[in-house]
Amino acid sequence: MSNLDANRPLFFSMYFVVFISGLAVLSTGAILPNIISEFNIGYDRAGLLLSLQAGGNVSAVIISGLLLDYIGRRAVLTAGSLFIALGFLGIAFDSEGVAILLLIFISGCGWGANNIVSGIMNDATNGSARHLNRLHMFFAVGAFIAPFFVIFIYSIGLSWRYVFGIIGILATISACILLLIKIPAVQKLQEEEKHEDVNPSAKRLSKFHTSLKAFTYPRYYIFLLIAFMYTAVETVMNGWITTYFEGTGILTSVEARIVLSLIWISIMIGRITASALGNKVKKEQLILVSSIAVLIFTVLLIQLNSFVGIALCIFALGLALSALLPTNLANAAIYVKGAGFAMGILLSAGAMGATVGPVITGRVAETLGLSASMWAAVGFAIVLLLGAMVNFILGKRRDANS
Repeated sequence: MSNLDANRPLFFSMYFVVFISGLAVLSTGAILPNIISEFNIGYDRAGLLLSLQAGGNVSAVIISGLLLDYIGRRAVLTAGSLFIALGFLGIAFDSEGVAILLLIFISGCGWGANNIVSGIMNDATNGSARHLNRLHMFFAVGAFIAPFFVIFIYSIGLSWRYVFGIIGILATISACILLLIKIPAVQKLQEEEKHEDVNPSAKRLSKFHTSLKAFTYPRYYIFLLIAFMYTAVETVMNGWITTYFEGTGILTSVEARIVLSLIWISIMIGRITASALGNKVKKEQLILVSSIAVLIFTVLLIQLNSFVGIALCIFALGLALSALLPTNLANAAIYVKGAGFAMGILLSAGAMGATVGPVITGRVAETLGLSASMWAAVGFAIVLLLGAMVNFILGKRRDANS
């Protein structure tokens, strides 16, 4: 049996974890107009709500990056699923919205803790872009289902609280599965354990030094920038697109949620395609081409007013976004493999983008109007492209020197 075959139970468990994360995050965005209406909050407060979820994400990513070197991956992942369960079940039963800000932050912590699945997949597959794209495809599956799930719950006469309650139950099931499966230690630690003269404290210190070494490479900071700007664009799309199209009257409530699903259909297709391509296309080239397309279709999206035109543009934008995150992680594997803290900081850069994006967008919406809010995504896309260009140049230099 090959190593990949032996890891199939692990892979399927990781797929379920990221599926729930996708379902949870996109359900929040799909339900946001109802939350704004029910609790009578402004766009800036709604932006704060999304930012708190992303803030919990970034907090947990940083902390889990440190903790997994000490308490292990099983404990971190299980806590992540339980935090999502606590946050979403709590919101489902918070009829007055008194604790909704705290609970959405807790759910974000669960989302952030679950992000270590990328590090697990990186180590298990030696930084395979194909497997990382497949992993993140399942986030896209959950994200795609979320708006239709919300539409279905509403169609049978139930409130948005049932959406949160069901997701909380699924997260609880995920935690139980994680307690049962075998989760391997970080690869570098396994190699060190062959030497009996190295004590546990020294091995943990060596792992931390491996993480710190990543910060000595200038290119590592470009990967941080790309992760930040990518998630800023994606979060604006995920969290605001329903509110934007529904609030401006460009689309109906159902059409706006269908559009939200369309972006994730195309992200799924894009990640399947990128997974099939594997390493046939250079990672730097894929990141650059994708970033160019993200900017083009983000600008075009704001100019359109018809459902068909918006749907086609959103589909193209999803294809452009699809491979950026997993390919960036795979591209950075030479610096972060076996380095829990370095991987945690890389993931936290993305989480910071998800935190900043909604705050800026919400402030623009409250100050200049909802119609102007989507221009924030254009600004993020411009900086994303600049980072991709620098990464492409540095990649060519590295190839020339190798």
